[in-house]
Parts: sequence; structure tokens; C-alpha cells
Amino acid sequence: MRLARLATLLTFLALPALGQETDFVTCHGPLSDEDFYRLVACRAPPGKPCREEFVRWSPEAAHALRIGFAPVAGGYPAVLRDQLYHGLDLSVRAINRIGADLHLMHEDDPGRQDITIHLVSSREGEPITGTGNPEMDGVPIGAALVHVTWNGRNHITRATIAMAADIPLSNAYPVLLEEVTQALGLLTDIRNPHYEAISVFSEDSNRVRKHGPQDRMAILRHYPRS
Repeated sequence: MRLARLATLLTFLALPALGQETDFVTCHGPLSDEDFYRLVACRAPPGKPCREEFVRWSPEAAHALRIGFAPVAGGYPAVLRDQLYHGLDLSVRAINRIGADLHLMHEDDPGRQDITIHLVSSREGEPITGTGNPEMDGVPIGAALVHVTWNGRNHITRATIAMAADIPLSNAYPVLLEEVTQALGLLTDIRNPHYEAISVFSEDSNRVRKHGPQDRMAILRHYPRS
């Protein structure tokens, strides 16, 4: 099952780029750390220039990055909801253990969240409703989508994640882990058979349950310790 992704990136001038191009880069075989990082961080094909800006949370925000769920849409499957609640705990711990210069923390109040996760009633192929984000509502969903806004300093100011109501239970945690990781500013997937079992950024796999070595490298490089 392929994740449909809205890599909708708003500049500080609020000019939308509504996912009109693919949100992955196709390549083959293992990549160098440099090529892997640039691919996921700025959509650069191996050895070629960036196609997007590098964006990340400011140091101040990254040190206490607040993440949590919006009120759950009526009818969202309870068993899937519970899997995702547990999955967020696992995702937060997994990212915090990497040792990058950021720290995720749970926040129950949507008004205080930097990253808000919406469990929407929409199923695969249906338009998203209920997030309150005009760049997401009305867009067809696959399994999940992420939307990020940044300012003129390329600092992310807001991230919204939507999770469909028909994600297979076995995919719930891998899908959420990828979305939370991409909300850090690493927004591009990789289409490459080499990475299907070892990277959360794999375009064609929803079964990776932990960050691979180059996933961790990319997060550390995006948020390096001083």
C-alpha cells in the first residue's frame, strides 16, 4: 500500500505548492550518506541540486517540540485509534533516543501543539475533512498526509498530520513513525528497492518499524548537536 502524501510546503509568502509533483525521488542501490540526506531533506536526486528548500524547526522550538492529537473524529475505529495513541509514544521515544538537537514532548492541548495529528473519518481515496487546514481539507488521502508551513528563515512554524480511518492495523505504527519523522522537515520519500526494509522514507513500503542507520543519520544531520 502506497502512502499518498501531501508535501504541501508554504513559503513565508504563503504561496502554496499543492503536491503537484511527485513527493519521492527514484534511484537505485545504496546511497552515500550525503546523497541520502539531500534526497530526504531537499528532494535532490543523487549527485544533483536540491529541488526544494531545507526547512527545519528553529532551535528554540526543536528543544521542546510539542506533538499530540486533535479531538478524534466520530466513527474513527477505536482499535486503530488506540494503536496510533500507543504509536505516538513509541515514535516520540524513538526520535528522542537518536540524540539529535531536538526533543519531542506530548501536548494534549491542540492550541499549544506544534505538530497536530488528526485521525480523520476519511478512508483511502476520499477527501480529508475536519482538520481546519485549508491546504489539507478536500485533498484525497491515501494512508496519511503531512502538511508543513515555514517562515522566511526556513523555520517550520506548524505541521499537520492526517491519518486515514482504514489504515491496516499492522501498518499503523510504521505509517505514523514516518509522518512524525517527516514533520521534522525531512519531507521526501525514496523509491529504491534497497531501502524498502530499512528506511522509514521508503516510498513503497509501510512495514519499517524503526529508523534505519541512514534515517538516524539524516535526523542528526538536520538537527546537529553543537
